Formats: sequence, C-alpha cells, structure tokens
Amino acid sequence: MIKAHYGTMPDGREVESYTLDNGQVKARFLTHGAALDQLWVPDKSGDTAGILVGHPNLEDRLANNTCRGEIAGRVANRIAGAKFMLNGTEYKLTPSPKGPFCLHGANEFNRAIWAAKPVGDHAIAFYYTSPDGSHGFPGEVKTCVRYTLEGSALLVEYEATTDADTLVNLTNHAYFNLAGEGQIFDQLLRIDADHYTPLTEELCPTGEVAPVVGTKFDFRALRPIREAYDINFCNPRAIEACDPVSGRRMTVETDLPGVQLYTGECLCEPFTGFCLETQLWPDAPNQPDFPSVMLKAGETWKSWTKFSFDVV
Repeated sequence: MIKAHYGTMPDGREVESYTLDNGQVKARFLTHGAALDQLWVPDKSGDTAGILVGHPNLEDRLANNTCRGEIAGRVANRIAGAKFMLNGTEYKLTPSPKGPFCLHGANEFNRAIWAAKPVGDHAIAFYYTSPDGSHGFPGEVKTCVRYTLEGSALLVEYEATTDADTLVNLTNHAYFNLAGEGQIFDQLLRIDADHYTPLTEELCPTGEVAPVVGTKFDFRALRPIREAYDINFCNPRAIEACDPVSGRRMTVETDLPGVQLYTGECLCEPFTGFCLETQLWPDAPNQPDFPSVMLKAGETWKSWTKFSFDVV
C-alpha cells in the first residue's frame, strides 16, 4: 500500500490517496468522498489501463463535482420533493439545484473528508460521521466503507449505524470505461432484470414497477449501450459489461435489490463512462411499495458489492 498527499482543500484540510496493488488489480482511493479514484486492470493482451473516468487533481475534482468514484449518501439517488415522512414527522431536505428533489443526500458524503485506516496490504476502510439534522435528515449516522482487493475483484462493503430512526442508502458512483478511453456506446452490457422503475419529468420514480420487455431498457441479453440512460433496474439476477475491442469484462454482484444505470451525459466529455450504482430503489421514502431505506436507531445497515474482472 502506498500513501501519498493528493491535495489541499480550500479550508486547509489535507486529502490523501492510498494505492493498493495485489498483482492482478491496482486501485487508488482518496479520503475525499472515500473515492475510488482509479482502477487499473489488464486487457486481453495483458496491457493494463485505468478504466475509471477520474480527475487529474483535487482542484479539478472540486470544480467539476460529478461524483466520480465517491460514496453517495446518506441516501443515493433522488428523493422527490426533497421531503419525506418518517414516524409521522415530515422532514424537509436540501433540494438539488437541478430540480425539486434531493439528490445523493445533497452531496454530503461525496464531498466529505473521510478518515482512512489501512487493513493489511490489500484493504482500506474509510469512516465518516454525519451529524443529526444534516441537510434535514434525522439522527447521527456513523458510516464505514471498506474496499478490498480479492484476486481480480474489488469488494466494497458498507456499514452504517444511527442513534435515531433515519434513512440510509449508500452506493459508489464510479464511472466505468472498459476501453480506457473514448465513448462507451459500443461497449456491451447485460442487466438481467425483468422490471425497471419509470420516471417523471424530474427523473423521480412514478411508483410503477414496469416490465422491460418491449422497451429500450431490456438488457437481459448482452448488447451495446448505444444511447443515454439514467434508470433503476429492479432485482437484477446478473450484471455484466464488456468492451469487445480490449476484451475487458466486468461482472457485478450485490446483495442490494436495484442498480442504477447512468451513461454519463453530465460529464465534461459526455458518455465517456457509465455508472452501475447498486442501491435500494430511488425515492423509496415516498413509495410505500418500494424496498425500505429506513434504518432504525441502534440497528446496523450492511451491504456489499463486488466488481470482478477478466477478459473474453
């Protein structure tokens, strides 16, 4: 493991990087947002390249805050109306400048400086405490995100506790490009899910759970990405992506019931990376039929996602 100085925040706080390398996968992490900053994996010729859309430095990361590889929370994705009811009380949240919703917990977790603790040579844990009332959410939430290199895979484990009933739904917001450069429309994707959650004009779920058959969201068989997406798939049985030129393939496993496919329309160079955000479903606090994102006081929320790599 290599620790290095990455940059200095405007308020003087230091940001550190940690690089892990097990001979099969190499990854760099930042204390800013507990970010997965870069991931290097080989292609079918054995040549290694970075497969994440990152930033060249901290200044660029702060100026172009598109949540590249950072942890999104407390609640990833959108909460419609920037409000929710919990235990009979309405909580009003910080709305997004993009619309009448709260997005990624108002970017608290991805902009925070996390404490880092190396765990041996091939794992690192990051810690952050969100105070009670932060951006309108109740309860103090203590969070740990642990990254581990396991052979040719990266395992991401999440854990959160609270002292008052609140909401938790964490994800990593990395943008993948398995070619290492260029646009991602010809890269292949399979999300073996029968249903998705349709959206309103504000990109918040309507509450419907609709079949993918006959729609552009049918990724049950491997096919090119081809166009823009920003949608949640329900209960995926398998997730796979592949670049046919380099031969790099990624499979994603998770214990969470949803995955958000976002194809990077907002990036400075649009569509140069795609996100597979494993998650509970968006706007769950306002959709009683969706899997719950409530975390009760004294309980522990745990989840995991594994990104595995090989060549075809």
